[in-house]
Amino acid sequence: MLTPNRQTRMSFHSELYNLIPTDHRLRRVNEVADFSFIYELVADSYCKFYGRPANEPEILFRLLFLQILYNLSDERVVQEAQVNLAYKWFLGLNPEDTLPDASQLSRFRNHRLGASQVDAVLNSIVKQCVDKGLIKSQALLVDSTHTTACCQKQKPLHVLHDAAKRLFRSVVKRYPKLEKRLPQQPKIEKDQVDAEKTMLHYLADLGETIESLLPDHEGAISEKLRIAKQIIDDERLLAFKGIKSAIDPDARFGWKSNTKSFFGYKQHMAMTEEEIITAIEVTGGNEDDGKQLPKLLAHSLHLGIEPKEVLGDTAYSGQDNLSDLKSKGIQAVIPLHPIVHNGSVKQEGFQYNKDADFVLCPSGEHSIRKAIQGSKKSGQSRSLVFYFDVEKCRVCPLKDGCYNSEAKSKTFSVRIVADQYKQHMDFEATVLFKERSKRRCIIEHKNAELKRHHGLVRAKYRGLLRTRIQALLTAFVVNVKRMVKLIEKNGSQPQVG
Repeated sequence: MLTPNRQTRMSFHSELYNLIPTDHRLRRVNEVADFSFIYELVADSYCKFYGRPANEPEILFRLLFLQILYNLSDERVVQEAQVNLAYKWFLGLNPEDTLPDASQLSRFRNHRLGASQVDAVLNSIVKQCVDKGLIKSQALLVDSTHTTACCQKQKPLHVLHDAAKRLFRSVVKRYPKLEKRLPQQPKIEKDQVDAEKTMLHYLADLGETIESLLPDHEGAISEKLRIAKQIIDDERLLAFKGIKSAIDPDARFGWKSNTKSFFGYKQHMAMTEEEIITAIEVTGGNEDDGKQLPKLLAHSLHLGIEPKEVLGDTAYSGQDNLSDLKSKGIQAVIPLHPIVHNGSVKQEGFQYNKDADFVLCPSGEHSIRKAIQGSKKSGQSRSLVFYFDVEKCRVCPLKDGCYNSEAKSKTFSVRIVADQYKQHMDFEATVLFKERSKRRCIIEHKNAELKRHHGLVRAKYRGLLRTRIQALLTAFVVNVKRMVKLIEKNGSQPQVG
């Protein structure tokens, strides 16, 4: 049951708070940022009339703020706040007051905020920046960074084995009498040729049996069944290119460069020149950066940000992005790459990776070389052709409709139509474009701040939704830090909200 906010009574021991320096970071944060929005945001997730009185949402949210600000775990932030005067003052508690149990932070983060409400947390701080007049620039910077998953990648057989084991155990733990009615895991020999297919069939059989025995399943069993179905439906799994973890099936394999890869997620971010983050999209590590630009732009516009230009790298130079920006009257300060000059795409499911400079096919294999076909003097469109390893294509489970077994090569071609981009190419040659392009690098510093100082280098939780919550809360903390610096730089006093 959620009770109205209470006014903390200052006890005799509150005199100790006078020892906190007036220029302490948390004092400045408390003056600048308004945290009261959280009460109204999560009010509907509490029962109004029944149950035990809940801890105040603002106290829990401020604990989450401290956790990310100082890069602490749930347990550690509660331990530190219990003995740190500045922390406890920031929470609005008396020195002798006790703190909520650390487990409540997880429940508040995942169930009170959740993926549906956490967007509003970032929206709130951006609107506060707008209301205080801190955002004056008319440029939006976009970029992405990667976050490694909090689990190790696995081979298909291990993924299937772990998924089956976790599902089996979750059922037996709650319904011990059903153990003998569940199909038993097959014995896999060390060098068994069809080991993966055998385990895949067993996992499917196990899932169907559980659903028939427990049609009203819920909780951990439902979650394990969802993961099992996701693994079974992944066509790329047996090709060693799909799901790589039974613990975190949303994590994906991505590329940082032609030789460096990672396993996890991507954070796609939009930011103003004042370094206020206005939008974040979280995807698997294999997603294309350029496809996230419309979402980032729409979210920023919704918050009252009115950019006249968008600064990004070549990943955002797709035809659709440039046309969309032009239709909105926004100048694209984005360098073109030959790959964006496509007049026609021959096959669906192929994606170009700008960092690694190759094309990924639907099964996850990348091209091994490229070449440009056509004459420069003819005036006709030329093609950028990417070649794949045909030996891998011959055994690919997705070759139907993609590769002819009798073909000697497998290619993917993109037309280079420079005339369509003549106006943008002329703009690229100007001094203005070159000068404005230099401003894009400040978003790289913001990515470094998120990862090095606030733990976004590695996901703290499993799954896309929880990683998204982590990213958005981290952006909230970083925005508050920036608010303090901007107000101190401007020499203005924060407005009391």
